[in-house]
Amino acid sequence: MIGPPVAPGAAALTWTGDISDIRGATILLVDDVFISGSQLQHVALRLRATGAADVRGLVLARVPWSG
Repeated sequence: MIGPPVAPGAAALTWTGDISDIRGATILLVDDVFISGSQLQHVALRLRATGAADVRGLVLARVPWSG
């Protein structure tokens, strides 16, 4: 496992496979709606800390910017 979930609803951050699958891998994260980017950043940082060589993000939509 990468580690215990640290945010509400973060159960998807738990990896139950073999850590060697992550080490050295290039990983594409797909998010349906981009709100602040904090979840993508959190997951990417955890994957890099676990040994992923590169982590990329693909977002399908975003909420309108306010302000």
